[in-house]
Amino acid sequence: MRFYEESGEGQRQRVQKFLGNFEELPTRRSALNMMQGELSAVNQSLVARPRTTLTFRVFAKQWISGCENRKQKPIKASVSHNWRCILKNHLLPLIGDVPLSDVGNRTMRSVVERLAAKKLSPATIRNITLVIKLVRSSAIDDDGNELFPVKWNSRFIDMPIVDETKQRKPSFTGEQVEAIVKAATGRLQMVAILFAATGLRAGELLGLEVRHFDGSSVKVEQAIWGGDGKVYEPKTQNAYRVVDLHPDVASLLQRFIGDRKSGFIFQTSSGKSISQTNLLKREFHPLLEELEFDKRGFHAFRRFRNTFLRQGHCPDGVLKFWMGHADRDMSDHYDRSREDVQFRRDVAKSMGVGFELPKTLAPKRPKVGDAVVVSGVNGRQAEAVPEGETIAATP
Repeated sequence: MRFYEESGEGQRQRVQKFLGNFEELPTRRSALNMMQGELSAVNQSLVARPRTTLTFRVFAKQWISGCENRKQKPIKASVSHNWRCILKNHLLPLIGDVPLSDVGNRTMRSVVERLAAKKLSPATIRNITLVIKLVRSSAIDDDGNELFPVKWNSRFIDMPIVDETKQRKPSFTGEQVEAIVKAATGRLQMVAILFAATGLRAGELLGLEVRHFDGSSVKVEQAIWGGDGKVYEPKTQNAYRVVDLHPDVASLLQRFIGDRKSGFIFQTSSGKSISQTNLLKREFHPLLEELEFDKRGFHAFRRFRNTFLRQGHCPDGVLKFWMGHADRDMSDHYDRSREDVQFRRDVAKSMGVGFELPKTLAPKRPKVGDAVVVSGVNGRQAEAVPEGETIAATP
């Protein structure tokens, strides 16, 4: 028998089905009866697939807004920022004007082919295609049912396989961290020390205020994500924590803060939080290039800290608490090491930081051409820094 069914792309396809052999169906009537039974089952399960002229772009905007404002588990600012970048840089230029009902396996296959042509990693392609699936499933009727259900066929889509062993997970060694700390000056030096000595996420470190430092530890209860400078909640519930500092690190941080009583620990001249992008591209990446290190982000410090603590046999409960990791089993759940403040401080002191700390913080080096106030016979004057020379300045 032959019949038509929906293909999942808003079109029909012809299907051929084998009913039986001559021994099972000896007469024409028996074959017709068998066919009627099969058609009855097909017609009962056949539901007209709805179509829409509203585009993927329209539904994507509604979806991201709904994820941010829903009452049940609204997404964090970091996730929202990541998804918005995926939509802006990859999906909207490719399928933004395609009706959502037509975004199926064939469209997904085309997207994967184009992303692979850009030499994106399999993990990145997987994250991008996940957004497509989430946007399509977000279209629901008044009863909460999906308007455009689809069965994704990874084999047809030819989705690349993610090999965990080949994923890029950049980290620093103790020698590299030490070289970075020695070469850095000004606030970047303190940033690098605190990153390597705490394992904080970039948003958590830039969200620290003076009130979060008690002289021996920093309290993580907020974070800065994206470029808007707004303060958000940390990434997860486990990210709410107190990270104990080595006494030498705490001493350097106290000197960096000085007599300030409020504001962000790392802030601009106007009192706003430092932009992670600016700090990374304008200060940190040029420093890595100067040291001839491969370009990488601040998360490499977090991997260094986690590795150092594991190699030093740090108590597992304390390690997970400092890093903001979730419990995995009942042993973790029963462990109350995180509540013993004195024990944590003793561990922080005995573990060390894994690299040589400077005795004092180095003042920021003025750039070539910057005006620096110096004293001369005619009083205080502004002079430009000549090329190839540096002038000591206050932090």
